[in-house]
Amino acid sequence: MTTASYGLCEAVSDLTSLFMTQAKLPANSRDTCSLIIDWADEFDRRHAETDWAEVEYLETIDRFFSEKYRAWLESAPARSVRNNI
Repeated sequence: MTTASYGLCEAVSDLTSLFMTQAKLPANSRDTCSLIIDWADEFDRRHAETDWAEVEYLETIDRFFSEKYRAWLESAPARSVRNNI
């Protein structure tokens, strides 16, 4: 696996963990997977040149997730959202 692949896999893992702690999830598990993979790819591309020795990774991915999750909640039709209880 390449270094780039590790970064993408790490982002998928971290975003999955963050998503699963939220009160609302996509009603369809495939939609959840699709969102996480798309967001991880965007995060990876956005931070391709980031020096993680100088930037706190966990704070950065937390902020990114919060931004994306809020936008998703605002735009998702009610029927496509389920409670995560």
